[in-house]
Amino acid sequence: MPNKKIKQPAVKQSKWPKFVTLTLILVIVFFAVSLLPRGFSGDTSLIGQGTPVLLLVHDDNILQSGETMAAMNAIRDDYAERLAFIVADINTPEGRTFTDRHGLMPAGLVFFSADGDRLQTLYTPQTPESLRLELSKLFQY
Repeated sequence: MPNKKIKQPAVKQSKWPKFVTLTLILVIVFFAVSLLPRGFSGDTSLIGQGTPVLLLVHDDNILQSGETMAAMNAIRDDYAERLAFIVADINTPEGRTFTDRHGLMPAGLVFFSADGDRLQTLYTPQTPESLRLELSKLFQY
């Protein structure tokens, strides 16, 4: 007896598992992105515009600069309505121009008054607690 191929009925696969998987992946990606820290403004023109400013002279190659940025990020939500947080990255033309004009070195943390006066510059390692203390001394926060 010759071997006959029996045509089997086509099984229609449900699209629900693919849809659920894709939806789950998108939700996870959205959640992960929402947990990333917000970036800091690099707009130095905000200095002297009526809001006190905390400015970090940032350099990716200096560990202290990254640690100070993490400390700034830790306190940012508590002070965001009263204080502008700015990062002048010396690896960008704008950041380099600003730091050169003001004579600032990498990893410097500069406190500006609402009028744009430079109140204090720190080059020491900072923690969230030490930043809160400095803000309390300078701005009575």
